[in-house]
Amino acid sequence: MVEFKSDIRYAYSTGRIRVLETQLLSPLKVEKMIESPSVSDALIYLEDTAYDDTIGELKEPEKYNELVTQDKHISFDLMEHLIYDFEVKQLFRIQFDFHNIKVSLKKRLSEKETSDILSNFGTVPVTDVKTAFETENFNALPDFMRETIGEALAHHYIKKSLKSMEFLIDKLEYKHHLLLSQKTRIPFLIDYIKMKIDLINISTLLRIKYFDTEDNIEDVLIDGGNLSTSFFLLLTGESLEMLPSFFRNNPYYSLLEVGIKKIIEKGSFSAFDRECENFIMRYMKLTRYVTFGVEPVVAYFVSREQDINILKMILVGKINEIPTEEMRERIPITFN
Repeated sequence: MVEFKSDIRYAYSTGRIRVLETQLLSPLKVEKMIESPSVSDALIYLEDTAYDDTIGELKEPEKYNELVTQDKHISFDLMEHLIYDFEVKQLFRIQFDFHNIKVSLKKRLSEKETSDILSNFGTVPVTDVKTAFETENFNALPDFMRETIGEALAHHYIKKSLKSMEFLIDKLEYKHHLLLSQKTRIPFLIDYIKMKIDLINISTLLRIKYFDTEDNIEDVLIDGGNLSTSFFLLLTGESLEMLPSFFRNNPYYSLLEVGIKKIIEKGSFSAFDRECENFIMRYMKLTRYVTFGVEPVVAYFVSREQDINILKMILVGKINEIPTEEMRERIPITFN
């Protein structure tokens, strides 16, 4: 059981979050949206939710990404006001810094045009990132970005592989995530990052085995999770069917059992990916029992991000006329 420590500084923030939680998506609203015959009918069910004034105002379905971005701005602005710990806020922004590093390096090292765009949600302004790469002067960037760029460029010089370089950047990203979480000294956040690393490694193992890729699993596995990389290396010779039995004594057994069954039956990772999201959301729900602290605030932002992903899946499903049963299989649980 995760350890929670009360933090009186977050008395107001927790109270505010308890009100905002009621405006997150409910299972009933999600189901009504899935059953709706069109995008416009689905959007009706966003009334009285946190998304009524943004995504609920969608007039042109194909432009849903613009409103998703707008809602993300609202979410981060709220985070700035309700989270007082620097490292905690950094924890949720640095993923976009690493995204910007990847995009910039791919543009520099590849002759192909990339459709990826830089994100404005990182800790470093996009203009600073662009200037650094255009001038090849990275001194103005923070240490973690300079170090990552340096290691990535050295790696690419030796390996001559963009894919391999991206794997390295992923490893460095989660190394920094874990370092930041440990600096917070908040057990809930440290366990959250370790859990995410475990789920990424499990997903990596399953995909390499199922698709029989030529990727070297040692290059892809991320250090720092609750499950060691050596544990995953021991499983490389096992069949998909046998994998769940090696997880019987840890919390991931159920999601592997459900996910692998669908992978074998249908060749689809949708159920597995959904169960991973469900696992994280159940962890977030533990914060319901916290009187005051940063944990409920963090859980709200993770849950809101999950809501946005659910809305994107529903809107894309409606636009592309995906059958309702197929949509249900993909959509994870909500916080409420």
